Amino acid sequence: MFRIRNRIKCNLRWTAIAAVLPLLCVGCGSSNNSTNNSMSAAQAQAVSTQIVQAITQALGTANGAADVQKNLSAAVRDIRPETSTGCTSTSTGQNCNFPISLVDYPCSGSQGGTISVTGDIDGSLNDAGGGALGGQFTITPANCSVSNLLVNGDPSISVTGQINFTNTAITFPVVFTETGGISYGPNPSGSCQLNATYTISSTLACTITGTVCGQSVNGSC
Repeated sequence: MFRIRNRIKCNLRWTAIAAVLPLLCVGCGSSNNSTNNSMSAAQAQAVSTQIVQAITQALGTANGAADVQKNLSAAVRDIRPETSTGCTSTSTGQNCNFPISLVDYPCSGSQGGTISVTGDIDGSLNDAGGGALGGQFTITPANCSVSNLLVNGDPSISVTGQINFTNTAITFPVVFTETGGISYGPNPSGSCQLNATYTISSTLACTITGTVCGQSVNGSC
């Protein structure tokens, strides 16, 4: 009887140990199998910078000449309806339309790729030069090499905003909003959303704030 009781106790003890071991080993070896698909903060900032560069060049086409030396605030400043052939006179002022088309703009990374921008800036001003022009742009990266990533539209990025005028002069601040989605790879790889704001002040300082692929972006544009 004593031997039987000891055997039962041993069996119960080993059964309890066997039940606990799997709990202790949860996640054992997971470091070898898991993959971090998140874009880094530096990569997110680089993607944001590439988008801003493309928009800046695209706005330059509205005035007939893109300038690689310009920043976004200078490109916006140079949209001047009173001197542009994009505006036509009306009985109450002028209507303006500036087509935006930048096709296959080369990306900055070593693996090439392109980014394209299409859209327009349109609106009307009254006889006193007051009014507003609204901008709508679609940005589409195609195997765009940025910070060791290849970025594509998923399906694309949208930027919208409005430029207000008083006496034909821009009223600041000028604000543009960026939304949409991209995919990226090969390592890390995934797809994500963009939600950022560009703000141009009266001193022509341009700042970008928001998130790109879950990472905070904050800098000049």
